[in-house]
Amino acid sequence: MHEENMKAQAYQREKDEDRAHGLDRDPGLVPKDLTAPGKSESGQVNGAESEKAATQFSSKAILAPEDMESRPKVRRAVLMLAWPVIIEQILSMLTHMVDSAMVGRLGAEVVAGVSLSFQPMMLVNGVFGGIAMGNTVLVARSVGAGDRDTASRAAFQALVLAAMLALVMVVPGWVYSPKLISIMGADAKALSSGIRYFRWLIPGAPFMLCSFIMGGSLRGAGDTRTPMVINAIANLLNVFLNWVLIWGNLGAPRMEEAGAALATSISRVFAFAAMFYIANRPKSIIHFKWPGFRAALKPDFPLISRIISIGFPAALERMFMSSASLIYARTVASLGMVPYAAHVVSLNAESMSYMPAFGFSTAASTMVGQNLGAKQPKAAKVSAIECWKMAAIVMIGMGILFFIFPVGFMKIFTDDARVFPYAYLTMRIMAYIQIPESIGFVMGGALRGAGDTRTVLGITLAGAWGLRVGLALLLVRYFGMGLEGAWIAMAADWTVRATLMVLRWRSDRWQDIKV
Repeated sequence: MHEENMKAQAYQREKDEDRAHGLDRDPGLVPKDLTAPGKSESGQVNGAESEKAATQFSSKAILAPEDMESRPKVRRAVLMLAWPVIIEQILSMLTHMVDSAMVGRLGAEVVAGVSLSFQPMMLVNGVFGGIAMGNTVLVARSVGAGDRDTASRAAFQALVLAAMLALVMVVPGWVYSPKLISIMGADAKALSSGIRYFRWLIPGAPFMLCSFIMGGSLRGAGDTRTPMVINAIANLLNVFLNWVLIWGNLGAPRMEEAGAALATSISRVFAFAAMFYIANRPKSIIHFKWPGFRAALKPDFPLISRIISIGFPAALERMFMSSASLIYARTVASLGMVPYAAHVVSLNAESMSYMPAFGFSTAASTMVGQNLGAKQPKAAKVSAIECWKMAAIVMIGMGILFFIFPVGFMKIFTDDARVFPYAYLTMRIMAYIQIPESIGFVMGGALRGAGDTRTVLGITLAGAWGLRVGLALLLVRYFGMGLEGAWIAMAADWTVRATLMVLRWRSDRWQDIKV
């Protein structure tokens, strides 16, 4: 009792000091060990509230108020969330490189067909990415509020919605695959390979998209390690099955590009099954309940509408960004294949810096969402800023290396000496871009985590379409500035987006978003 009184007095002194500096602690920011969870004012224990409070502070994304004053503890919490995402991204990139190398041995036409068949899937991924974001935000808010039931129901409803949409797309995707691939401009040989690959990919697409949704649910709940482990195993399985099915090893038939697609489908089925198993474990924060098959699959329209209200702007953002990137790429390609190759290689080199930023962006989304759910807006602000600082350290450090060794980074991805002279232009502009890009990645993630997806959509439209596309067309086609003009437009895009996101963050209006 004496120890609790001492803690209470210390907390009151901190509160008085805050008020003296014009600050005020949130009513919800009471150290968790000063009050017994689940006790009413009369001292009676409420079992439901006890379970709710225990769930609230079981997440790694939420720290007690006194811990938020310790920057090392905040950074440790950020790293606990970010490092699995970073490792997952690195493993995914390595798997893609190995996968591309295996398919590449089948010939240029096969590579072209497979690459073109990915474009329709990118559009679909944008739609499902929006559902995943709406789901992640709602799960994070609910976990932060200690409402495990709503978090689990939101995850399940998002999964049902994604499964229904995916199944609806399967048959048209199979039937119209020739038209979808031909729209991308494939010649006859590439078209044949693309159709074959796409049709073998379609059966696994619903599982791939549903595992995407479930991974978002787990990350929103603060569990970034489980998706990392499952996807790492799935990626290794994908590579092994590529070796078996593409070339016909271990007695399997030689399926070539169809084998690569089937390997991807099987690995995604595994990832979905593993995540679904985790979500059915009672110990998991996201825990599906089965009151009966019909009852379980019955749509909860109010909950689905909340998911869509957040996810629809996020889906539009992804779609507008993808379409802007396509037009921007075509503008650069009009300069010739060597400048375009230099452009692509430079972007590949940049992937070494933005993968960590993606991890910190995910951490910011989770921590902001959960802390707002826990009624701790001050903690949400502190955690987001710490996420940005850690991302900035990595990206600015990489930017310095880009500036000093521009050709060296290009040589990692190509041995074509014709592109090296462009490195002094592209990689040094890229060095500057690391600063606003770190802000755009992390603050964008933080605003999405708060549910402020409409603002992020508007900022993306202004930057990607107004500057990256519009300014690039102006500088390249009308002022004849070539690749330099295109990269100046990219730098302007990130600078404006970062500025607008900082202004929105400093306004604190994101704290009032209802999800």
